[in-house]
Amino acid sequence: MIDASVWEPKDGLKFDKKSLDIIKCDNNISIMAGPGAGKTEILAQKACFILETELCPWPYNILSISRKRESASNIKSRVSLRCGNMLSERFHSFTIEAFTKSIVDRFMHILPKHEQPNEDYNLVFNSRDSNFRDKLTFDQLTIIALKIVKSSSTLMSSIRATYKFVFIDEFQDLNGHQYDFVKEIFCASQSVVTVVGDTKQAIMKFANALPDGFVKFKLDFKAELKIIYTNFRADPELKQFIDCIGHEWWPINAESVSSNTECVPLDKDDYSLLFFNDEAHEVKQLSLKIKKWIVEDKIKPEEVAILFRANTNNNYSKNINIALLEQGVLSVNESNIQDYLSEPLGKVLISLLCLLTRPRDIKAWECLRDSYVYCSSSNSRHNDFELTRMLNLTGEYRFYGEGDIKTFDELFDITIKIMNEFFYENLKRTWIQYQQGTLMEETFHGVLEELKEARNISCSWAGAVDLISGVGAVRMMTIHKSKGLEFEAVVLLGLEDYSYFRFGMTQKKLDEERSTVFVGLSRAKSKLLVSSAMHRQHTGPSSFTHVNSIINDLGKFGMNRSRVDKLDILNI
Repeated sequence: MIDASVWEPKDGLKFDKKSLDIIKCDNNISIMAGPGAGKTEILAQKACFILETELCPWPYNILSISRKRESASNIKSRVSLRCGNMLSERFHSFTIEAFTKSIVDRFMHILPKHEQPNEDYNLVFNSRDSNFRDKLTFDQLTIIALKIVKSSSTLMSSIRATYKFVFIDEFQDLNGHQYDFVKEIFCASQSVVTVVGDTKQAIMKFANALPDGFVKFKLDFKAELKIIYTNFRADPELKQFIDCIGHEWWPINAESVSSNTECVPLDKDDYSLLFFNDEAHEVKQLSLKIKKWIVEDKIKPEEVAILFRANTNNNYSKNINIALLEQGVLSVNESNIQDYLSEPLGKVLISLLCLLTRPRDIKAWECLRDSYVYCSSSNSRHNDFELTRMLNLTGEYRFYGEGDIKTFDELFDITIKIMNEFFYENLKRTWIQYQQGTLMEETFHGVLEELKEARNISCSWAGAVDLISGVGAVRMMTIHKSKGLEFEAVVLLGLEDYSYFRFGMTQKKLDEERSTVFVGLSRAKSKLLVSSAMHRQHTGPSSFTHVNSIINDLGKFGMNRSRVDKLDILNI
């Protein structure tokens, strides 16, 4: 145990006094944090403080709830990195959907028979497709989970006794049903609850994210509100630009914003708002610019992100992907693969594929080893025997050198063989989300199908594994998927009415889309391009009637606006 008075942030990281107070606070607290303010790191350090000082002694645990799988995975990885695997085993990270689903799957029999869903129910996204028995929406799942905990004081007490501390990340994106569920369990309990979010990043409004959630939490949980706004991620001039935009769109308490909100022109070499005649010219010029970043500015490809408002049928990603390939730059559309790779099974699969496709990969082996030991119920001697057998088996079937000519079907069969032998039952027993439904099968086949596609543009199986892992490739995703991530350089592609205001314009809609754009802008650390095309293949002529207010604000606070004609070479 470390005494709280001498505890210091892990890995030599430095925090200002306000952030340190948050890390060490042992009361209910709500944190409004600006983009780049280090929300994930603050929560990870707070978890370390709680565990290492034994504010949360064994056998108590910390529950962390997020809205997205990748966010739940990211914070779990960060806590493991900061305080080691042994302590981090008591840090349980779920999405809110996974947590409520675990309650329903394990305890539905508490309810009267007529209120129980079928044991083999499926989840659907549209309420019109649900029937509350074998087809449930996530909201219906949450309502059932709430009924279950209300019906059993024993279960309620058990959950409270298990989790002495609770973190809720992306709090602004919780909807009313989810908030009611959290409130029912943890309000007026001995559990200490910390919520973190940013009203400027509330991009789950389409999922009925709770308005004024911070106010409700403050009143219901008697919580103190803390605001950390400083963007530590971005270069100073970009930080000032983002702060100014945030202050313009959502003016809040003066103490929360930068003292300097005067607009300063941004360097057009690094930050520009670009208008192209058509999509073909746009992707050609952007691909040249991205290649320049990689070759001349020495930015790693995976540190470059191309973000879209939406990417239905790959309408926005397919052409820029081809243009980048013509420049010798690989890219990966993470909108498909990201959910799979944030799963425990996805991490195991990628590590196994790394071992199978190259002579040596120490990090991949360590991930496989740690995952096996974590999930195994056997003693250490038996684990050592099984790990040696696993290592020998992967060595026997490796796909590198001359073996790289092997087919996808061969790799598929070998992967299934090793997963069946060492991981499937262990993963099912350990991770609640695999104990019911088809997520395990979907994740396995999803990763392998992405690998098959990646092999078509990679020179080896190892290259294909790297590509779907985002190594050595420009990363493409929706803005929604980019939350919590950061990149050296960002291209925000498709700032037009069709993407943002296709179904009309209201003040509420404008506020929502400002939030979306703000998330995209704030992913960048040193370079940011915003791109619009006057004509696109799937939309025809572009309209800017509604999005113009956003465009004008970007220009107002210093972003250079440039019309790039067809004969121009993008030289910025």
